[in-house]
Amino acid sequence: MNMERESAGRALYEERLKMLPGLMMPQAPAWDELAEDVKERWRGYTDQRPVD
Repeated sequence: MNMERESAGRALYEERLKMLPGLMMPQAPAWDELAEDVKERWRGYTDQRPVD
């Protein structure tokens, strides 16, 4: 597994996770509790994200 891609997906997920309370949304599960296909979807989002 590509650790850079894993870290980027996790960082994006956790960044968005912090926004949920302000949007009046229920708490989402922690990264480690996600199914592998869900983690892969988040990793895929980072593949498409422009680099700052």
